[in-house]
Amino acid sequence: MRPTLFNIGHFPIHSFGIMVLAGFLLALWYTQTQVKASLKGKTIEPGDITPEHVFDMCLAALFAGIVGARILYIALDYNEFSGRPLDFFKVWTGGISIHGAVVASTLYCWFYSKKHKLNFAKFADICAPGLALGYAIGRIGCLLNGCCYGAACSLPWAMRFLKDGTPGVYTEPSHPTQLYATILHLFLFGMLHLFNKRPHKNGETLYFFFTGYLLFRFLDEIYRKGATADIFMWGMTHAQVFSLVALPVVIILWLRLRSRKEGIAAA
Repeated sequence: MRPTLFNIGHFPIHSFGIMVLAGFLLALWYTQTQVKASLKGKTIEPGDITPEHVFDMCLAALFAGIVGARILYIALDYNEFSGRPLDFFKVWTGGISIHGAVVASTLYCWFYSKKHKLNFAKFADICAPGLALGYAIGRIGCLLNGCCYGAACSLPWAMRFLKDGTPGVYTEPSHPTQLYATILHLFLFGMLHLFNKRPHKNGETLYFFFTGYLLFRFLDEIYRKGATADIFMWGMTHAQVFSLVALPVVIILWLRLRSRKEGIAAA
């Protein structure tokens, strides 16, 4: 673990923030290259999504996502911040809920698409693989920060983390669930990338992302339960309950989209 990568004078540069930024930049680069490739040799017309659209939307969506992720995290773990309101803003120390980030950034993408008269479903499909990629890189920040680790285990790749961030006090060898999330979402990124290359209806890739994320998050929480994820109800964590409720809804909406008679979008 290395929560602080280095210091600039008395100002610490936190690994969590750096990895979230790295994930965002890599996702932005990937998405822009895909858009540039789709426009190669084509005359840009009104309604076409350009690299400039991607940059402008993603930059604002980053801040929307961070705010949404922090608000949901605080709402679910309010007791942790009770009496310390200034800690609400210390995002760089960790403590975000990716569900809040996904919802907030998706809503901003919808708003941006409407404002610029772009096809939201198509825009969301273009951005979906980048969401998975950015999330995968951001979870490495959780590993370096020493948060979001799993329950004790005896596996060969088990790791020890600072218990509750207390210097010198370490956990038992535990599941490195941050790396599990990174591996799963790199796999999801690959699947989304290939899916976007084949003909599909606008919006399908976004539903694919939601389905994969909710499923993988539910599985990842199995190993975090009782360590860095508290039981909420029905023997499940907050994230598991959310995933259990949201996953059937997403799958139904995806199936309804596929059943429509509208034509298939070009890859």
